[in-house]
Amino acid sequence: MRALLTTGLTGLVLALGGCGPAPETPSASAPQEAAPAAAPSQPPAPPAAPRRFEFQGEGVFGGEAVAYRMIAEDTLVPAPEGRPGARYFSFTYLREDGGDTASRPVVFIFNGGPGSASIWMHMGLFGPRRIAMDDPVNPPVTAPFALEDNPYSILDVADLVLIDPPGTGFSEILPGGDPSDFYGTQADAAATAAFIESWLIEHERWNSPRYLVGASYGTTRAAMTARNLAGGPMNRSQRMTAISLDGIVLIGQALLSPDGANEEQAAGLGAMAAAAWYHGQAGEGETLDAFVAQAERFAVEDYLPALYLGDALQGEARAGIAAQLSRFTGLSPARLQAEKLRPSTAVFRSALLEEDGLHLGAYDARFTLPATGEPGRPDPVGDDPAMAQYTPSYVAGLRQYLDETGVAIGAPYQAIAFGVNSAWDYTVRPPASDAVEALAGVMRANRDLRVMVATGQMDLVTHTGSADYLVRHGGLAQDRVISRRYPSGHMPYLGDDSARPLSEDLRAFVTGGE
Repeated sequence: MRALLTTGLTGLVLALGGCGPAPETPSASAPQEAAPAAAPSQPPAPPAAPRRFEFQGEGVFGGEAVAYRMIAEDTLVPAPEGRPGARYFSFTYLREDGGDTASRPVVFIFNGGPGSASIWMHMGLFGPRRIAMDDPVNPPVTAPFALEDNPYSILDVADLVLIDPPGTGFSEILPGGDPSDFYGTQADAAATAAFIESWLIEHERWNSPRYLVGASYGTTRAAMTARNLAGGPMNRSQRMTAISLDGIVLIGQALLSPDGANEEQAAGLGAMAAAAWYHGQAGEGETLDAFVAQAERFAVEDYLPALYLGDALQGEARAGIAAQLSRFTGLSPARLQAEKLRPSTAVFRSALLEEDGLHLGAYDARFTLPATGEPGRPDPVGDDPAMAQYTPSYVAGLRQYLDETGVAIGAPYQAIAFGVNSAWDYTVRPPASDAVEALAGVMRANRDLRVMVATGQMDLVTHTGSADYLVRHGGLAQDRVISRRYPSGHMPYLGDDSARPLSEDLRAFVTGGE
């Protein structure tokens, strides 16, 4: 287990092994009957022995044969004020035949939640092996599951570090530790920055270009971590760490949504149009991109002003908006009128294929499940038509991969930990008021920092409209932000038609192109 900083490790050791209170001095009065001895205070149990596994492999990535080394291991991250910290379990992939290792880019990768492990991007996009799916929207849901070589990993151009935050994967808070030291926007970012600093020290990679890739809530983690890496006395470390970044990739950004109900409603129309097009309910004879572009133009020029008018929009004008909205969503004008021209995502998902008895996935609208049998209060993840279907193959596939690489850990791998999510503290303290301001501030201070925003067009949770809103209203340096769309969902690497261009864009971004 690697020590992050000498002072932090010392504080942790003292917290784990401190002495109990000193015994009281007996009084000089007459002898008294001895009182029962107080039970000695018990220090927290020491952490389990550190885990470290190595594996040598080879594969073809970006059309190039690559030999690599995988290191799966614990990293100690201390908590403030000497409290027991956490051990982060991570997977590091290092190219072994790539020339000058010291200047090779390093990409730090995490998913979101909060409470999600990196399993999704590990086994779906970045790792050398991925889940095998003949049909990505009809994945296997029962064993046997299979793995295959992943041609879309960018291991040919960068070393990769996949991070599981405490409470997820095999990472955990140490005995006696306080979850609030890690389960919060501010605390999580500080700890993630501490992990990255530790990794750079251990691997002597201070001169390597550095990138962060976050997905979903991980985009908030990326922005806040970037701020913490930059350092300063107002951060939790109270040190000027000055660790700069070359780039940040936001996949399914969750930093910013449009202000106001009208803007949010209009911004979501493009994703609804994409889903309606995919299922053959709208846009016949048109390409996906062209049809969605029309929907987005309508949303800005006609739909948003109509929403602002509310009930004052009457007669032919209201009927005209309903007709246009029907054209883009595939829902009937009568249904849209009944929804006051504001179909929610839940209504859209249940109504689009209602005649076929199917509901759409929120995380990926390409996926469907029968409406019959859905609980009255469905679990937002366990009953989602997308996540319910592809999660079994990911969980089993990760276990299969651990067996292949000799990572022998008998504990459950926590793919999603809802206890972490429910305990999360979303408070953000100065110097930034939120993650968007944190990102804008880091871009201001670092004139070379670039940002890539990647969004699945079938994602109804973190949709393309919100991504556009971030780029246009986030106060980011416009000349250093690129935005890309892919014909997939919340995980825009599900399916080769999406994984291929995403991989190409990531490779170009990490190597300094666009």
